[in-house]
Amino acid sequence: MKKVMIKIRGTQGLGSDTSVIEFATEGTLCRRGEDYILSYFDNSVIENQNVKTTLTASKKSVVLERSGAIQSKLMIEKGVRNNCFYSVPEGNLTLGIYGKDVSNSLTESGGRIKMVYTLDADLNLISENAVEINVTGR
Repeated sequence: MKKVMIKIRGTQGLGSDTSVIEFATEGTLCRRGEDYILSYFDNSVIENQNVKTTLTASKKSVVLERSGAIQSKLMIEKGVRNNCFYSVPEGNLTLGIYGKDVSNSLTESGGRIKMVYTLDADLNLISENAVEINVTGR
């Protein structure tokens, strides 16, 4: 397990109503077989609450799991729609997530993950999303 710096830039919304989130944090990176596991704590999801985010990145998919104040497991695969569980203090949701594009260039020394996907509830589009994660050694 290696300590790394993680820079995340995400956009979400519909049409011209989009927002951008950018932040940097420390985390860990390790390799498990052909996959890379990236973990970090994020208190920006719910203010003043620690949320642990773990991404398992393979060549064709990314599984994003959150634990703590938010519980979720989202699987993003290019060209595939998956139903995913999302739990926040206000209640539980099942969301559809369709992966438009997924790329992963992680190595033991860092790299990049990029995900472009849509979120829906009962097949009603909620948002279009793009996330780019850059990882560098410390």
